[in-house]
Amino acid sequence: MPELPEVETCVRELRPRLVGRVMRSAWSTVPRQLGDQTARQLSNFVKDREVQAITRRGKYIVIELNRGILLLHLRMTGRLYVDTTCKPAPDYARAGFVLDDGRESLYFRDVRTLGTIRFYKSIADAPELLNLGWEPLEHEVDASELKQTLEHRSQAIKVVLLDQSLWAGIGNIYASEACWVAQIDPRHLAQKLTRVQCERMCTAVPEVLNTALLRGGSSLRDFMSPEGNYGSFQKEFRVYDREGEVCLRCGGVIKRIVQAQRSTYFCPKCQKKR
Repeated sequence: MPELPEVETCVRELRPRLVGRVMRSAWSTVPRQLGDQTARQLSNFVKDREVQAITRRGKYIVIELNRGILLLHLRMTGRLYVDTTCKPAPDYARAGFVLDDGRESLYFRDVRTLGTIRFYKSIADAPELLNLGWEPLEHEVDASELKQTLEHRSQAIKVVLLDQSLWAGIGNIYASEACWVAQIDPRHLAQKLTRVQCERMCTAVPEVLNTALLRGGSSLRDFMSPEGNYGSFQKEFRVYDREGEVCLRCGGVIKRIVQAQRSTYFCPKCQKKR
């Protein structure tokens, strides 16, 4: 699933293509992607509305219109891109938003149809955004704030990092990478992190995410930006997907375990419970 760096990459590439443009209509072929909303309602909602801003909240893409918002989540295989309108629609295009000139559309391509599209009167009306936590690239968290937040969290720190109510936008890749940078065992109970460990985590999270963003995110299987670019941060993974390989810091051997039904990668030698 695309995480913060991949979603932010999409937002930054879509802005120059969409801001100031007017949507004329919309279509959708997968009803469940709209929840309890319908394709007809979606088309009526966007009709003749101007795109004023494109932002990100956690892993969500927010398209702000002059009246209302569109809220999109890419999930596993979603991709947004602007292209010349063609009939029939491109392969795996599950939704489209026709732009003002009638020759271009914003397409939502999704092979596995797990992505979501919603529309609301305002950001405040979007329930998906209500309980999201800190924005790692905007809110500078200090050790005291993090330690206080974790004091009642009895789960492993790697599992807690996946909870979007803590730091919004972190997924499996960057949780493993942040734990390695912070030299923290991903199995360490969150509530037992020391102040020093919290300081290291507060530094590691934005460091990892910013570096990945500079690389256009990570492309393991499906991710491709709106401009058709692949991310390259996967070439710089320190632990993720490197089971059995040598740790780049201490020479130990990277291990893989399962936490909360997700793969976790870490170095038992230099990521100790201390």
